[in-house]
Amino acid sequence: MSMRKGVLLVAASIFLGGCVTAGKYKALETEAQAQKTKAAGLEDQLQTSKKDADGLRQQMDASKTEHTTASRQFADQLSDSQAKLKGATEELASVKARVATLEDSNKDLRISLEANKGELTKKVSDLSKDKDELAKKLSNTANELASVKASREAEVSALQRKLGAALAEKVALEKAKEEEVARVKGSYESLAAGLKAEIAAGEVQLTQLKGKLTVNMVDRILFDSGEASVKPNGRKVLENIAKAIKSVADKDIRIEGHTDNVPIGGDLKNRFPTNWELSTARATAVARYLQEKALLDPMRLVAAGYGEFRPVARNDKPENKALNRRIEIVLVPKE
Repeated sequence: MSMRKGVLLVAASIFLGGCVTAGKYKALETEAQAQKTKAAGLEDQLQTSKKDADGLRQQMDASKTEHTTASRQFADQLSDSQAKLKGATEELASVKARVATLEDSNKDLRISLEANKGELTKKVSDLSKDKDELAKKLSNTANELASVKASREAEVSALQRKLGAALAEKVALEKAKEEEVARVKGSYESLAAGLKAEIAAGEVQLTQLKGKLTVNMVDRILFDSGEASVKPNGRKVLENIAKAIKSVADKDIRIEGHTDNVPIGGDLKNRFPTNWELSTARATAVARYLQEKALLDPMRLVAAGYGEFRPVARNDKPENKALNRRIEIVLVPKE
């Protein structure tokens, strides 16, 4: 039944139910018209609502279709997500298992570390003590090295001073040696000039070697055979030698007597038991003559007999034996 018919019925029932005045009827009619109009409006609204309901129903059907499609997509996504979730869950379980394993290992390591901590601490302490001892030893060694260095430097300085002094002494000695060589050379030349005749006759030889000047005289110009007294001709030779060696004041004069190897025989043996005594007596005779007659300082004179034990030639023939029977006057540095 429509809203309009309902309104009319209400109006009729009211009218038939009793007598009403015209004014009241008019009012009721007006009210009924108003209700009619209102009912018409409501009808229109109802139609509009039906249309809207149809549209909504269509939209609902479309939404259902879309919802079904979305539900399928969601289901697929959900299935995929569930699969991924399952994989992630399994991976998480694996990771948890590995974590548990690592935690166990870490626990074991921690226990081992705690066990070794005391030992390591002791080792560190020992190493620290060793380090301190080594540092102390190093410091002591450094001090010792510094002391040794200072000592060595002092020694080097002292050696350098000694070296300088030695070099200066060497220069002085070389200079003195040169001067000595010059003096010996002068004495040699002076002796050579004074003994020119004797040297020419082969009775005297002069040698100059290592700063020593030697006058070598065969015994026959000084002594007769078996005698130890200087002959007159020999004295002249000794005077010439004395004149030459007087000027060499810084030398000692060593007179050496030498013989051949022929043993002393006959009555001569009573005076000279061996060649030692003969050679020494002849050297002493020359030294006494140089002191007493040539007036040489006796402090510079030395007499020595060598007998037959310093030959200058082999004693195998007369001329060589004659060379061994000799008197040598040697100028040597003073002691």
